Amino acid sequence: MDPNLYFDLLALVKEEFAVTDAYLWNNRPTFIVAPAQNLEAKINGLRKKFKDKNMQLLIRREGESLTLHAVSVQKAAPSPKKFLSMNRPLLLFLATIITVSITGYFNAKSFVDILTFLGRSLEVDEGLYLLGMTAAYTISIMAVLGLHEIGHLLACRRHNIEASWPIFIPGIPLLTLGTFGALIRQKQPTLNRNQLFDIGFSGPIIGFITALVVSLLGYSLSIPLSQTEYLLLTNYVGEGQYIFIPFLFQSLSPYIFPNPTSFTHILHPLALAGWVATLLTFLNIFPIGQLDGGHVSRALFGAKWHRRFSYVMTLVMILTGWWSMALLTLLFLRNNHPGTLDDATGVSTGRKVLSILVAVIFLSCFTLTPDSPLLYLLTS
Repeated sequence: MDPNLYFDLLALVKEEFAVTDAYLWNNRPTFIVAPAQNLEAKINGLRKKFKDKNMQLLIRREGESLTLHAVSVQKAAPSPKKFLSMNRPLLLFLATIITVSITGYFNAKSFVDILTFLGRSLEVDEGLYLLGMTAAYTISIMAVLGLHEIGHLLACRRHNIEASWPIFIPGIPLLTLGTFGALIRQKQPTLNRNQLFDIGFSGPIIGFITALVVSLLGYSLSIPLSQTEYLLLTNYVGEGQYIFIPFLFQSLSPYIFPNPTSFTHILHPLALAGWVATLLTFLNIFPIGQLDGGHVSRALFGAKWHRRFSYVMTLVMILTGWWSMALLTLLFLRNNHPGTLDDATGVSTGRKVLSILVAVIFLSCFTLTPDSPLLYLLTS
């Protein structure tokens, strides 16, 4: 460490804070300061001054004091151009459209076969109907995934954090939902807990609104079955796959399903798309690890309580019956959440109020599997 740089940084820190101690820790300039009024403004001002010195500011709270670490900024070397590297997101997007469309087609074909068996007329050409339902399913799934990630991207752009465009992950048709989801790559660290909250919150809220629209339309188009029709159908095609619709739509079922007093319903392909979209929102908003809900939890509660809460909510995920997702979250919980560069400044009051909306979305999307231990406990 250049002694001149160390004393220059010390002088900059003293312009904003009362320094109680200063030293080199692992060759890293470290300053112990007393918290001050307008803390966030002072930290932002100091961060800009450090940036001029090619240094980044890492902030942690230690008891009543703040510990400021100065970290040199390493400029990333330009990555070598690879064949098709510029088109990889586009290729993945197109591949995901194909895998989702195949899944959508077979969902639509199954729905048409059931209508035919029940003697319900389509009133349109079957080929055109299958094409339209496949397109509707694909557009719905891609819109929910894409808008969810666009929400994250907009939050990053608002806070001047560089991030990639959404990257879609194609799935295995029929064995999966047609996709393994989508993501964005955040290319810069999150500065403070307000930013972390916004990035975690923005995706689920947009995804939830989109899923809500698709679900309401799809459930209203679903086919009511009497008990007699249901028994005839199961004798013809066997026992179908039973799914639990989310808590919100169970509560609204008298208003959104046609003939809500019927024995059961055959879900329209758009209803399946809405169910998938709501499920993805539900699993993503769990306050665990680095899921979207985990980002919100980390911002609100800090490192220690976030980790404890993550294990509790993983148990809840197991009780809902989503075993594979729970095992995946446990695997990633071995690594701590990276947190933020400034972990001392808390979340604003307005964002704390918004966290209530996060809880409402979580409860609204609450979805069980047929083999959920929680379902067994509730019905025993």
